[in-house]
Amino acid sequence: MREVSGTTPEISTTGGTSDGRFIADICPEVVEFGPVNRSIHKVNESVALDEMEPLARIYRLACEDLLGVK
Repeated sequence: MREVSGTTPEISTTGGTSDGRFIADICPEVVEFGPVNRSIHKVNESVALDEMEPLARIYRLACEDLLGVK
């Protein structure tokens, strides 16, 4: 979400390792969350710790929006 990351989310399920691309055909309301990572699903896969807190905030805000919680 823009208020956390400063960027606008991309509407796409074409990610290389995304299962959303398969699910979107039968359920078009697919949401994916994850850090941007060049080594994802490779040997020595890792994520920077400073990327985890914003991701958790984005996930929480999305759940609050879906549930109508403010």
